[in-house]
Amino acid sequence: MQRIGRYGVGEEIGRGAMAVIYRGFDPEIRRELAIKCLQDDYARRPEYRRRFLVEARAAGTLTHPGIVTIFDVGESGDRPFIAMELLDGITLAAFAEQFRPLLLRNVLKIAIQLTEALDYAHRNGVVHRDIKPENIIVTSATVNIKVMDFGIAQTLNDPAWRADSDGYVAGSPHYMAPEQIRGLSTDARADLYSVGVVLYELLTGSTPFRGHEVEGLLTRVVRDPPPPLRPIVRDCPPELIELVERLLEKQPDQRYQSAGELLVELQRIDEERMERERAGAGRRIIPLRWRWPAILGATVAITLAAAGALVQKKQNEVITDLAFDYGSTLAQIISVESAEDLLLEDTIAVQGRLQDMQDNREIALLSVADHQGRVVASSDRASLGSPFESPPEEHLLTRRGGQAIWSLEDPDGREMFLFEAPVRFQEIEIGRLQVGLSTRSLRAANQTTLLALTLLALVTLLAVSLGAYVLARRLQAPLDTLRGALDQIGQGRLDTRIRARRRDDFERVYAAYNAMADSLEARMKQRPAPQQQAPQAESDSERTLILEEDTEADRPERTPPA
Repeated sequence: MQRIGRYGVGEEIGRGAMAVIYRGFDPEIRRELAIKCLQDDYARRPEYRRRFLVEARAAGTLTHPGIVTIFDVGESGDRPFIAMELLDGITLAAFAEQFRPLLLRNVLKIAIQLTEALDYAHRNGVVHRDIKPENIIVTSATVNIKVMDFGIAQTLNDPAWRADSDGYVAGSPHYMAPEQIRGLSTDARADLYSVGVVLYELLTGSTPFRGHEVEGLLTRVVRDPPPPLRPIVRDCPPELIELVERLLEKQPDQRYQSAGELLVELQRIDEERMERERAGAGRRIIPLRWRWPAILGATVAITLAAAGALVQKKQNEVITDLAFDYGSTLAQIISVESAEDLLLEDTIAVQGRLQDMQDNREIALLSVADHQGRVVASSDRASLGSPFESPPEEHLLTRRGGQAIWSLEDPDGREMFLFEAPVRFQEIEIGRLQVGLSTRSLRAANQTTLLALTLLALVTLLAVSLGAYVLARRLQAPLDTLRGALDQIGQGRLDTRIRARRRDDFERVYAAYNAMADSLEARMKQRPAPQQQAPQAESDSERTLILEEDTEADRPERTPPA
């Protein structure tokens, strides 16, 4: 087994643009680890050896469960090396490819862990500058991640650190922030842009800007807006899409201003996801945006149902009364016209008159009896000559003007109003008459009214519920933002500000919060504290673009998790 320093070196397990990673072994504590070494061509060049050691200085100061652990750094001959944690897992790129489309909870878990790691690094003065799926290792089946490869990291709070005097710009083209590509001063917000690209890729399956020709790709990243985010992840909330779009803003001051601020939003979105899942599991957790539409919708539905029932009842009464008037008048007319023929016992004339009246589709039954109570004319020829009978009293609806009105079924089994009236000649009753009036028109009118009222109720209910949902959502979102910001203040992150722009009362609430945070931060700065050097900005001098291939990364890799 070869040796580098005190470490035994085994097979190669990873290779990147400038470095090679070997499986290593520390004989003193009998621990497996990863040994990262510069390739021979780069190890002979001082500027690359210095850059390689920047990674050790940057990552070696960080102790976080989401960041790879650096155990040792040194040189073996003229070849620098880093001894670091041997990770058991696969890259996020491989994980996303294997399990695409990802579950929403896994996307959010990855995003939160990545943001927590970057928040820790940024607060300790380290900007990664090369965040991409190949530099993130998924270390377990429960989707725990670690960030690695700080090879081009920027150390801001180390007085000995300085930006590349040679004017190098480095990074992975698909994931570099526009200001990083242009060679401008960069800070932690460049990492947040890269986080946005990673999330865009996890949600859609591809990066926002694609292409193999580097110059054209970099031009599109700097100049063109990203394509609309169309997630393949199921149940992706619009808040997450808006978050990614904000991370991909070209201007750093339009993005989230710190990883801590981004973390608040991600945690809020994840909390809402868990609320939805708990609500789906039957727990009585009703967010404001659902409670308001439910309450207002139920109130409107009950009101409309009561009003509709009243309208339906009143309309039915009016239409029924009109039907009674029409039927009574029709019976009176037929009685008058049939009286003389019935008196003369001209049954053929009476039958012919009834036959003419049957052309009216609203008339379901006509029957005339003589003074002896025998049916002499009828639309139901089977009843001719039979005794004239009145319906049972239990079917009687009302009596008006000497007529009786019944509710019966016609010969076809359909409901009708039966009007029974006397046939008189010179005020002497000479027979009886029955006219059956179909209720089809009455039912059709009622059904039309009911349909119209139902459609109106549904449209009104939908409009009220949708309006209540939108209003509640617009109200809940700023409340959650304010709550999250206050939580950050409570955790001691006094640099947390609310950047959202609003044109309502919340604008003053946000302004009051920001003023409070400014006051608290100013008071804390007045306390004696160890002096630290201000963050160093990168030189704006001419740069040579050095870009690592996207398909390669310096990573230790072992068997994928089950």
